[in-house]
Amino acid sequence: MAYRYAVQMVKRAGAALAMVPMLAAALTQGPATAATMGPISPTGLDSYQLRTCVAAGHYDIKAFTINGLNQNNNYVASPKLELAGNRAEERCKSLSDWWWKGVVDVDFWDDNDNKLGTRQCYVAPGGDPSVMWWRCTFA
Repeated sequence: MAYRYAVQMVKRAGAALAMVPMLAAALTQGPATAATMGPISPTGLDSYQLRTCVAAGHYDIKAFTINGLNQNNNYVASPKLELAGNRAEERCKSLSDWWWKGVVDVDFWDDNDNKLGTRQCYVAPGGDPSVMWWRCTFA
């Protein structure tokens, strides 16, 4: 019995030690969660939070989703975000705590949850830690 307990303890210790490099790497990169949860990025990384705007007159657009790479190079998809307001005017919506970089796809949706189409927005690499928001405007 004591021998089996000792073997289990050695295995557990080995597993814990194997996790140390991964934990150390995660701590140096800042907080992160599962890719589908929209990880929070510390400022100064090469990614931005997005503010998506649609020009006046797009009466058919009700909502949008964003798909692309986050600050950890994981492919993520945002939840569907409604563009509230007067459709005869420019409408914008910001997505906080989701960080994007590179070319992202923005899918647009109508009132009946039909996909209208996809447009792309290029999110330039960061470098200025004081800038956290990138604006994607669609005419």
